Amino acid sequence: MNRYGGALKRLTDRSSFALFQIGGCVVRRLFRCSGGERSVMAYWKPVVRIQNLVNLFGGEERIERFESGELVLVDRATDDPGPLLKFEGNVPLVGGRFVAKQAFTMGNTKVKFCYIDERIPKLFGGVKEDVAAGQLGVHTLRRPSHDPDIMVAMGPQPKRFVSIGQYYYMLEAQGQGQEGPLLINGYANIGYVMDENGAVWVLDARWYSDGWYVGLRSVARRSGWGAGRRALSQVA
Repeated sequence: MNRYGGALKRLTDRSSFALFQIGGCVVRRLFRCSGGERSVMAYWKPVVRIQNLVNLFGGEERIERFESGELVLVDRATDDPGPLLKFEGNVPLVGGRFVAKQAFTMGNTKVKFCYIDERIPKLFGGVKEDVAAGQLGVHTLRRPSHDPDIMVAMGPQPKRFVSIGQYYYMLEAQGQGQEGPLLINGYANIGYVMDENGAVWVLDARWYSDGWYVGLRSVARRSGWGAGRRALSQVA
C-alpha cells in the first residue's frame, strides 16, 4: 500500500466525522450548482479528492485537532465576525480559606448544590489555598465556540486560568441563586482550571431551580459552548 493508501485508510478508520463535515459542503455545492456544472462534477474522483484533503490537512495529528474542535474551517469570503468575547467588566471576588473537600460537597450550607461532578473531588480533593480578595474578569460568548478558541480570545496564558478556589468563591457569592455576575438562567458559567497534575479542565456551573449543577469537562472534547454563555478570567 502506498503512502496515500495508508493515509486514506487511517482517515477512514479515525476521521469519519471530519469527512462528514467537509463532504457535506461538497454535496451542498453539487445541489446548488447548475445542470452544466453538475455534468462536469459527475466525473470527479472521490478517492483522489480525499487524498488531496489528507495532504491539505498535513497528517493525522491535524485531523485529530480538527475533530476535537481545536482547528476550525474558516470561510475567507465571510466578513470578520468581530471579537469572540464581550467583556462585561471586572467583578469583586471575596476571598478566604478554601478547602476543596469542604467546599464541593452536597452538605455545604453556603452553596446549594444539586450536582457535583464526581471527578472534582478526585482531581482537586487535596487542594487547600488562601484565596486573596480581588477581582475576576467576566466575559460573554458572542457566538458558539470551543474551549481552545475561547482561551485564546481571553488573551495571554496567565489571564486564561482561575484557581478552583476563586471559582468556588464566585459561586458562594451567589450560593442560593441570587442575582450577580454569574448567570442564573440555566446557561453555563465556565472557568478554566488546572488540576493538581497540571492538566487543564473547564468547570461548568449552571443554576437550576434545585441548585447549582457543577460539571467538569475536558477542553479537548468535540462539543463547544453556545452564544450567551459566560466565562471567567483573571484581570488583565
